[in-house]
Amino acid sequence: MGRTLPTVNQVLEQNREQWARFYRALRREDRELLDQLFDGAKYFTAACVYQANVTPTESIFLAMLLHLQKQIQELQTKQEVSNGTPGGMDSRSLPNAHSDGGLDSRPGRKPPLLLR
Repeated sequence: MGRTLPTVNQVLEQNREQWARFYRALRREDRELLDQLFDGAKYFTAACVYQANVTPTESIFLAMLLHLQKQIQELQTKQEVSNGTPGGMDSRSLPNAHSDGGLDSRPGRKPPLLLR
């Protein structure tokens, strides 16, 4: 009979166990963040299974990054709604390369050539 491969959830828990010493060295609030990273990776187990040609740990780390990116995007969207500006960005133009670095608040001012 062939060898049974562990599921992604099993590999995820194995990785969590492998990082146990690192985990114990963290402050309590940082441990909670690391737990959230591992828990967030569980949302993407199907993608991890589908990408079988890389090491499982790489898939887990990418799933963690993807989960973080989704959280960032959600926060940016909430900020856009509350600020009423796209991307939550300041509507003034970027600083002039030859100025003191402050934002240029003059309307209709074009950014320097390097920033176009």
